Parts: sequence; C-alpha cells; structure tokens
Amino acid sequence: MDSYYDLHLHLNEGLNDLKERIKLAEHMGWDGICLTVDFQSTEALKEFSEKVSDMRTETEMELFSGAEITAKSVQELRKNSRRALSFVDIILVKGGGDEINRSAAECWEVDILCHPEKLAERDFMKQRNSGMDHVMAKLMAERLIGIEFNFSEILNSYGMLRSQILGRMHQNVMLARKYKALMILTSGARDRWDLRAPRELLAIGKMLGMTQGEAKSAVSENPSRILQKSRDRRDPNIILKGLRVMEWGDQKPRKKRMFGWY
Repeated sequence: MDSYYDLHLHLNEGLNDLKERIKLAEHMGWDGICLTVDFQSTEALKEFSEKVSDMRTETEMELFSGAEITAKSVQELRKNSRRALSFVDIILVKGGGDEINRSAAECWEVDILCHPEKLAERDFMKQRNSGMDHVMAKLMAERLIGIEFNFSEILNSYGMLRSQILGRMHQNVMLARKYKALMILTSGARDRWDLRAPRELLAIGKMLGMTQGEAKSAVSENPSRILQKSRDRRDPNIILKGLRVMEWGDQKPRKKRMFGWY
C-alpha cells in the first residue's frame, strides 16, 4: 500500500496551531507531513525541531521538520544548508531567481527546490522561461533534489500571473520527465485552510501535464526517496553513497557528518 507525504507545510503563524493542522492532515489521508519554517537562526530552528519531535508522540502520522532557506549567494546557500542539517530532516531552498535556482541544483545538501518558476524573468518568444533548464534538471536528478510544484503558488495567484505560473510549471514537468528528475507535489499550506488531500494534489499534477503514474509518484514514491536520502545522511553506517558498513567489529562508528558523505 502506498504512503502519501506532503513535504511542505509552512508554519507562518508559529507553533500555536500545530496540533490542529496535524490532526486535519491525518484526517485527509496523509501518512506523513513535513512542517517547515524559514531559516533565521540556529536557535529558533532548534526550538522548532524540538517541538516537532515532541509532537511525534501524539500522532500516528509521520512528522518531519524542514528549513526553507533564502539565500543571496552560493556561499550563503551552502553555509546555511549545512547549519540547518543538524536540526531538521529536510532542506528546502526558496527558488525563483536564476542564480539561486542554479546554485540549489548544484548543492548536494539541498533536498527540494521550491517554486523555481516564481521569479522567472518574462518569457521569450515561443519559449517559456520556467526558472530551470536541462542542465539543472540533470544535476537535480543526479543529486536527488526534488522539483517542487507548489499548489499554494497557483491558489494565491490571479489572472495573467496564474496562467504564466501554470505554463512554467508545465514546462518544468516536461524537463523533469525527460531528465528523470524527481517531481514533488506539495500543498505549500500556510494555514489549515490551504491544506489539500492527496487526491486533490494528484488532480493538480495531471492538470500540469503529469501522467496518472507521475502524479501519484509525486506524492508517494518521490517524497519517500527524499526522506530516505535524509535518513542516509544521518546513518553512521553509510560512509559514502553506495558504501555501507555491515559490521563494525571492535571499532565504534564515529559521529556521522551530515555533509560530504556522498
């Protein structure tokens, strides 16, 4: 039986409504959700991570924590990604600008590139500027970085802007399909009214040009692969990608470094 995961529920209202949102998400049919906050400081991230950890005992649904990083340079993106890894399960990058999108696609620590189409420059004649290209798609497929298709971006846009976003998302679906990059459908919910059930995101995926199988994978298999990537980088038995220690013998495993193990 497939498990369904929404890997981007944003806590812009703090932690007060956490219990209600978890309960509603479970009622909608999600098997796991990732609660995400903007990365501001390691202290705030530590407090948030501890709160999510405490909530895991109060629900049967899997709970994950995520940090959404806003960066102005490659160096800042890599630095903050590595700092956040000590506290959260998933690293998300707030995309949109061409330079940051490319930097996120090249960064092994990143798990999901959020709304890459959002701040794209105007479209060229007969060509959509979707915030991505074939080079980025190849890099993201190699590094197991998901391309997010965020329903909130569609819901909260209007008129010509909405049509542009839909067209650019469709372009990214075609790129992801061709180069086998992971497509991730998320609600991007900022409150409980924005939450959507798995079948509703499936319908959104099909509207964007995904096949039934691709849309289903975007809320089940692909998020599961992202979560497995998160577990692997914390597993002290995995020395490098494809190299696992089966038995340590007389030696004791060292504390796992979150980055550089790949």
